[in-house]
Amino acid sequence: MSMKKLILLRIFLWILFPVSMALLSFLLYKPHQSISLIPASDEGQYTLHTYSDSVKNVTNASSILWYQANDTVLAFRYKLGDGYAFPFAGLSLFARDSGYFDLSSYSYLHLNIKATEGKRLQLFMGVYTTGFTKPENEMTYRYLVKDLDLIKDQQNYSIPLTEFTTATWWYADNHVSEKDFKDVEYDKVKIFNIQNCQLIGKNIEDTLTIKKLTFTKNAPAFYGAVLVVSLLYYVTLIIVYYSTRKPHEQIHKVEINYIPIDADNQFEKELKKIIEFISSEYLDPELSLKKIQLSTGITESKISSLIKDTFNLGFKQYLNQLRLNEAKRLLMETNLPVSDIAYKVGYGNISHFNRVFKDSEGTSPNDFRKKK
Repeated sequence: MSMKKLILLRIFLWILFPVSMALLSFLLYKPHQSISLIPASDEGQYTLHTYSDSVKNVTNASSILWYQANDTVLAFRYKLGDGYAFPFAGLSLFARDSGYFDLSSYSYLHLNIKATEGKRLQLFMGVYTTGFTKPENEMTYRYLVKDLDLIKDQQNYSIPLTEFTTATWWYADNHVSEKDFKDVEYDKVKIFNIQNCQLIGKNIEDTLTIKKLTFTKNAPAFYGAVLVVSLLYYVTLIIVYYSTRKPHEQIHKVEINYIPIDADNQFEKELKKIIEFISSEYLDPELSLKKIQLSTGITESKISSLIKDTFNLGFKQYLNQLRLNEAKRLLMETNLPVSDIAYKVGYGNISHFNRVFKDSEGTSPNDFRKKK
């Protein structure tokens, strides 16, 4: 190969090719692209509906007292009634006509939100599920929920979409279980709900003001991936370059001494590591097999298997048992409100806590406390 061609080849390999690949990745992924519902980026992209437990046909139902909606702000005032056991009220952003909010390539929800009284709100995404959802029945959309704890003097929040999980009550209301469904179809988000504070008292007015509701991509992760791939590419080029200039060295056989692993001892060590981690972290509402795996280095399937073989319980059953034992102790030994106890032992949703407690103990937390 002539010197001129060799120089051109090196310019292509070292500069033109990696730069063009990085630019192509940027154009395809569009890391700074976003979907903005508030401020509205597309006029008429959704319709707005109010809702409350008045649909349950109860007296003294919760209500939306007032709301304001325009291209830059969304605000509403509500009051929870005492006619329904688990009162609720909120606003629903409904994708217009037969359209959806396509969030399949987005990673974060950015909110600017303020409440006059509320401290913990609920955010919902209603997702179309192929083969199950009936558009004429709104409750057949798969509802993903995120409990948002508001921080004093803070209005801006950045929430990973992975923190939205399917609401437990949705499985119960539709008589299905988690195993009946696979991945969430994020390209078919039909509904976004902003719902009342779970900790606020009955007949207390609260006003929510939302000035930003925007979905964004994970730009730092994109740039990090581009950097890692670029480094690997250049390292490979350097290795290839020098390997073609140096004679191959003789490969010597390397003998490695090792100590065989005792299978029984390994089982006990892994089980101890799992139990110690769960015992120290079971109060975390987001505790999952994935978190345990990341901390212990043991696969999710093996964690489930070890717990099942040892306690004859599934992971969620074992976790609920720990949380309920602590909840019963707090109910008997303290005067904390039931909602605070539920939150302290790892339940982010009071309705879910009441349901799990009654299924286990055959009575509600309040009735259980009265027995002391």
